[in-house]
Amino acid sequence: MPSWFYQPGAFICGMLARLFFGARVEGVDHIPRTGAFILVANHCSNLDPPIIGWATGHKVGRVIHFMAKMEMRRWPVAGWLAQQSGVIFVRRGEADRAAQKAALDALADGRPLALFPEGTRSRDGHLRDGRGGAAFLAMRSGAPLLPVGISGTHRIFPGRSRRPHASRIVVRIGEPFQLAHVPDGRLDRDALAAATERIMAAIEALLPEDQRRVAEPASSSS
Repeated sequence: MPSWFYQPGAFICGMLARLFFGARVEGVDHIPRTGAFILVANHCSNLDPPIIGWATGHKVGRVIHFMAKMEMRRWPVAGWLAQQSGVIFVRRGEADRAAQKAALDALADGRPLALFPEGTRSRDGHLRDGRGGAAFLAMRSGAPLLPVGISGTHRIFPGRSRRPHASRIVVRIGEPFQLAHVPDGRLDRDALAAATERIMAAIEALLPEDQRRVAEPASSSS
């Protein structure tokens, strides 16, 4: 898949993020310089992928293949640029086996992936519970996971505002970790859920308090 725009696009995005939002990156030393890995991050803004792409892959001279919703492919300009940046498009709400195969093939080829386990944006900035896709790919491939927490992007376009607001962006990169490798056979649902929770906890540890998960209120018993 073409990826020629990844590096120049990430450079431009990083320059703008530093200039207008004082963006800084912590933990670059944790990014693997060779081999496959799966970057997992929280998601609050459409600006997250290019900023994370700059803060990670661009910093170490690697292309990271982001997984994005299929609808993005039809966006004017941005959709075409995403196609030129190595993005793997996924049909949401169904088992997209073609996207799953493309992701596993990329990992088998030693190329890194990035995805947002929440599956959608959190408009208030709070981390949501994750879905099982990242854990599945990690357990099937044996690739290490690289947790990333991005803070501040949810305040740039709050609500449905089209005018950017001042916000300080911080990207924190954690230490890689691995899940149990299960290359074949059925994945146990409880093991997948536990692995997903481990991923979300690793991301949450990199976020400021005001972007961590909000505890669900306890149900009252009658």
